[in-house]
Amino acid sequence: MKRALVVQNSPIETLGSNFGAVLRAAGFSFRGLGVHGDALNDSQLPFPDPSEVDLLIVLGGPASANDPYPALRAEERFLGETHGAGVPVFAVCLGAQLLSKALGGVVEATGGFQFGLRKIHVRDEGSVDPVFGNFEVPLVPTCHGDCFTVPPGGSALAEGDILLRDGGYQRIEMAYRHGNSYGFQFEPQLTPEELEVWNREMLDDYRLMGERFDAEEEADRHLREFRAYWPVYQRQTEAMLMAFLEESGIA
Repeated sequence: MKRALVVQNSPIETLGSNFGAVLRAAGFSFRGLGVHGDALNDSQLPFPDPSEVDLLIVLGGPASANDPYPALRAEERFLGETHGAGVPVFAVCLGAQLLSKALGGVVEATGGFQFGLRKIHVRDEGSVDPVFGNFEVPLVPTCHGDCFTVPPGGSALAEGDILLRDGGYQRIEMAYRHGNSYGFQFEPQLTPEELEVWNREMLDDYRLMGERFDAEEEADRHLREFRAYWPVYQRQTEAMLMAFLEESGIA
């Protein structure tokens, strides 16, 4: 059986029933490794040897990729080593930022914060990419304040606009490819059920969008809009994950 490792950078950011079903159908067993809470101060987390992993999925979390936690630095090194060994990496949010840093990119604060459904602008290369090209309706759920650069040797697939606290906007990268690995500044694995948990446990994050936004109203709107959009999003993201497995030769 093929082996997938799922690195969780937050206890409430999970693989999602949708992605779990795709991986099980493709013949994967998977285990999780938590890099959050007290574990952030542990530089000796049991990351496996890359030869023991057929697929690496790294999810998001509230920490910054630039925070000096020993575990984050160990995770960054593990990402670089795993990618360098040819293992495909599917990296989301904080995971994508750590992968970017591991490959020579830069992560920095934007001065703004996004939480909700946002339109992304798919680049020409993204529209023909065998994996990312499955996004026919480029509307994605986001939750972030930092942004990454596309690491040297990578391909920029999509960009977006983040509202800054001074009222302006900044164009940022939203997806990239580097070899057989992908990084996303949004949440392909998110389900409405998981968003309900986020809205309950991460309500204060909506307040990071600024005083012009009411946290409760934004949470209710986000969940309502995402539930309506979910059938389209589920179809697109499951097709993207399956294409990722096929393109990587591990389907």
